[in-house]
Amino acid sequence: MRDNTRTTTLLIVAVALRVFFLAAVAIAQTDDITDKQKELDRIKKEILSHREKSKQLSSQEKQTTKQLQSLDKELDLGKQYVRKLNDQENSIDQRIGELMIEISGRERTLSSQEKTLGKRLREMYKQDPHYSWDLLLGAKSMGDAVRRYQFMHLIAQSDAQMIGTYRESKKQLETESSRLGESMQQISEVRADKEAENANLAANKKKRQNVLVAIRSEKSKHVDAIKDLEQAQAELQNLLDDLQRRGTPEKDLPSTGEFAALKGRLMWPVSGKIIRGYGKHTHPKYGTVTMNNGVDISASSGAPIVAVAAGVVEFVDWIDSFGKCVILNHGGGYYTLYAHVADTSVSQGQKIGRGQVIASVGDTGSLDGYVCHFEIRKARAALDPAEWLTRKPSS
Repeated sequence: MRDNTRTTTLLIVAVALRVFFLAAVAIAQTDDITDKQKELDRIKKEILSHREKSKQLSSQEKQTTKQLQSLDKELDLGKQYVRKLNDQENSIDQRIGELMIEISGRERTLSSQEKTLGKRLREMYKQDPHYSWDLLLGAKSMGDAVRRYQFMHLIAQSDAQMIGTYRESKKQLETESSRLGESMQQISEVRADKEAENANLAANKKKRQNVLVAIRSEKSKHVDAIKDLEQAQAELQNLLDDLQRRGTPEKDLPSTGEFAALKGRLMWPVSGKIIRGYGKHTHPKYGTVTMNNGVDISASSGAPIVAVAAGVVEFVDWIDSFGKCVILNHGGGYYTLYAHVADTSVSQGQKIGRGQVIASVGDTGSLDGYVCHFEIRKARAALDPAEWLTRKPSS
């Protein structure tokens, strides 16, 4: 009898632990999907804000480049949103797979429990209604009667536990089936949202191309773009001045002189073709003169951009006409700028090693397609990268 009692107790504990484990897993999965949903809602809110701004700018004749910048930000957010939707879809899909496996296993368990319970009920039905009393009254002694009573009590407990376990299994099956239905609905909504956002991305890419054509083909818009670029260069200078005042303390940067010692030996930030070098450039069609404070390297979309030397990330954000940018502080007053990037893989304050990937090639803020605009600065002075880089990148 003690062995039966111990087995029954272990069975109850195992069932309880199983239920607790499944509940904990379900809560963890729900929290993960909820966190992803909060991030999706945040990005969607930003997208709607930029979409409204873009509509307003499109009605203003002299805001062509501003509209381009707004579209770039919306496109960037749209790509982030689709990636997050993919993550959400994968999480929900994984949960659906796990729930289906769990439901299948629970259905088998429930079927087995139903057979056992049915067999026990049939046995009870076949017994004489006076069976319990006959068993007790047939005892040969008081001790025998006590043992028979304990035996009957254990059987009753076992029957009750069997019924309780069956009910718990059925309840869990209903709960998991409900969660499966909710997850199927969620994944359907995510896929519809992703399809709609991909359509928005395609439409915005077309809008962007139309804006670029206008800037390149209409002199007034081209001149406006040059003015915006000059203003952005002044804003960049102000930003660098501010970083020098309030940026990373010198003690947390590479040792003074380390970057200067690399002159002529710096690795290139990306492999590609130089389309515009350092210095003044005259437009062949409109005769406008612009100053390029760095070098523009045409490269394939998504190509890795690396840090040319060790440093600390001082800035990861948007700058008008430069698009999404990363600025590194190398100590000794030296900074490098990587502009028109797409995805960034670093954050402000992060220490970076030479050759470490910091972003990928994009076309944010670019009038020339997929390029990496690269600058080297010493205090307020823009330095010619050709004098610092070891060799031209391969085309």
